[in-house]
Amino acid sequence: MTQPLSYQEIQEIAPSIFTTEPSEKVSDKYSFIPTVQVLEDMNKLGWEPYQVAQRKGRNGSHPYSKHMIRLRNNNLGMIGDSLPELVLTNSHDGRNAFNLHAGVFRLVCANGLVIADQMFASQRIKHQWYDMDYVRAITNEVVEKIPEITSALQSFNEVELSEAQRYSLARKAIKVRWTKGNDYVDVKDILKSTRVEDEGNSLWSTFNVLQEKLLKGGLVYKLPKGRQQTVRSLTNIDEQVRVNKGLWELAESYV
Repeated sequence: MTQPLSYQEIQEIAPSIFTTEPSEKVSDKYSFIPTVQVLEDMNKLGWEPYQVAQRKGRNGSHPYSKHMIRLRNNNLGMIGDSLPELVLTNSHDGRNAFNLHAGVFRLVCANGLVIADQMFASQRIKHQWYDMDYVRAITNEVVEKIPEITSALQSFNEVELSEAQRYSLARKAIKVRWTKGNDYVDVKDILKSTRVEDEGNSLWSTFNVLQEKLLKGGLVYKLPKGRQQTVRSLTNIDEQVRVNKGLWELAESYV
């Protein structure tokens, strides 16, 4: 997505962003803050929505469902082949505060990465109050972190991994996606790049190959008795954030 999303496009993908009242199950202490209000306030600070998602249950989407918005600021420069982002998650069912995470969007493969908490701790905005100055402060914190993020990405590019290290990284990455492990996924397959830009043994290239395979899915592997299984795309918002952060933290351990 090279242009910010319109409200109509957001409405079609994640209508819960525009919910005008909270779930009836929330307590009296719950102060309702529509996500669209935060979106509008972020826009005043130069942040625009480029990607949105909404949690879907067994019965489809719910007006109070958890949702995610990835925002970019065109006033900020590139970090190598990537753009800095803010990742906002929220719901209107009383179960979640607003959460803001630092993110990176890699243009070459349209992968949205979320930086580990060691790089930028996620910020929470509780529903009991809302303050524009606080939102401004935490967005400014992202801007202040850009040199540190740039340094980290440069380090990822400069580190060349041996084959043993690449296999070790891949095996650990599998356990990030499947916490109990997955003995059937072939490490060779998960390390195989699907584009020229991701070829090579650098930590950055290897990280991006693993990140795409484990989040976007599509990898086919064999189960006992010859049955085939395809890795599903990770669509759960909480799991996307967890796996993204886990992979980033894992990559940092190889610098």
